[in-house]
Amino acid sequence: MKCYKLEENTLAEAEESFESSAVCICSVDELQQMNTRFAQHTIEECRGTGAAKLEAYDGYDFILLNVADDDNRYSTHRVALYVTPEQVIFVCHGHCETVEKVLQTLVNVKTVNLNLSRVLYAFFNSLTNNDSQELEDLEEQVSDLEHRIIEGEEEDCIRDIVAMRKRLMFYKKYYEQLLDVAESIEENTNGMLSSGALRYFKMFTARVDRLNRNILNLRDYVTQVREAYQSQVDIKLNEIMKLFTVITAIFLPLTLLVGWYGMNFKNMPELQWPYGYTMAIIISVLFVVVSIIYFKKRKIL
Repeated sequence: MKCYKLEENTLAEAEESFESSAVCICSVDELQQMNTRFAQHTIEECRGTGAAKLEAYDGYDFILLNVADDDNRYSTHRVALYVTPEQVIFVCHGHCETVEKVLQTLVNVKTVNLNLSRVLYAFFNSLTNNDSQELEDLEEQVSDLEHRIIEGEEEDCIRDIVAMRKRLMFYKKYYEQLLDVAESIEENTNGMLSSGALRYFKMFTARVDRLNRNILNLRDYVTQVREAYQSQVDIKLNEIMKLFTVITAIFLPLTLLVGWYGMNFKNMPELQWPYGYTMAIIISVLFVVVSIIYFKKRKIL
């Protein structure tokens, strides 16, 4: 457990007890041992999995979040917050690096008019700090993949497209949960936040909404890239089928010629003609050449 105190608008690590500290980080078990005022079922919810939410209780707000891991960006861990007028408690199921980084930054960098609302906002703000750049990088990857597909450089990009769609689906779920919680915070049911703090959270809500719309646009872009890839595959398949059709059209008359003279009727004059074999070769070659010229003029070949 780590505790922090607010003194003269600055955050500092404290040796005080859990009850007297302004900001605390603890595990579920530690909260279970010390809790005397929070609903028991909320503590149990800190251990489980499920959707993010905000619930208002008498004297405190309970917030559940699925926070993206720093090491593995496309997995999440559970973080719960208990927000009271005098205290913010972060409860982590597992590691708490995300919360600790935010609080350590506030300890090291003096912030003007620092209070509990600003601490809470700093934590939420950290959840989307570098996401704009990540989405720009992802958009460049999609654009590069589209270019390779159009140029015919990419033979099999289904794996890349599926991987991108999974990443976008993760971001979509992530931003939707943040958006739900941020909108619930703006309602300020328990009156925990001042009008100034609410203004910050409205800015946060607008940013998350913008990121979510960017994700939806990128998902549509990836869908277009997949359709472009499918079109390229269809075009290549059509070219192969066209080639087979041309070959069939060229050699079908020759097959007819072979079948005709393979019947070996007794009175077929060409069978006894000295130049019959030579003439059959000439007719076959001539027909193939004429067919190829015809197909090339029609731009079929």
